[in-house]
Amino acid sequence: MSVLLIPFLSVRIGFIIIYIVIGISDVLDGYIARKLGCESDLGAKLDSTADFVFYCILVLVFFKLYSSILEMNYQFVAIIIAIRLLNMLLTKLKYKRVVFIHTLANKISGIILYLMPMILLYIENGILVGILLIIVVLAAIEELLITIKFEKPDLNRRSIFRD
Repeated sequence: MSVLLIPFLSVRIGFIIIYIVIGISDVLDGYIARKLGCESDLGAKLDSTADFVFYCILVLVFFKLYSSILEMNYQFVAIIIAIRLLNMLLTKLKYKRVVFIHTLANKISGIILYLMPMILLYIENGILVGILLIIVVLAAIEELLITIKFEKPDLNRRSIFRD
């Protein structure tokens, strides 16, 4: 669904509508699965894959719409990408599959990344983006530390400090 954003980069209202629908569907699918008792590893993997594709497209959106703000904060973007790629490689080697852990920090960073384009439509502030990206860096570091510390992957681990 994320791919639908690309043609609407220059059509603000279309972009906002599709963006909101993507966000709502991402939240609802997990909520409905939990309420119906239909949670599964496959569902978690599909959710993580969809999130990964969404964030890749989000980076493209940022480069297209907010290149000056990204240039101001390129070091954080580079660190996030490097840590996420390192974690993907490490989980592939350690667990024989790519694993994305749904920590509380990752959920918060997901919300931040989701809201950032909406915020930037009205407030283009590179310092605010830098602060938000630091939070995303910390979430990426936590996920990497969890991968290093624990022998078995737990896709729904809340934090490195608790299950």
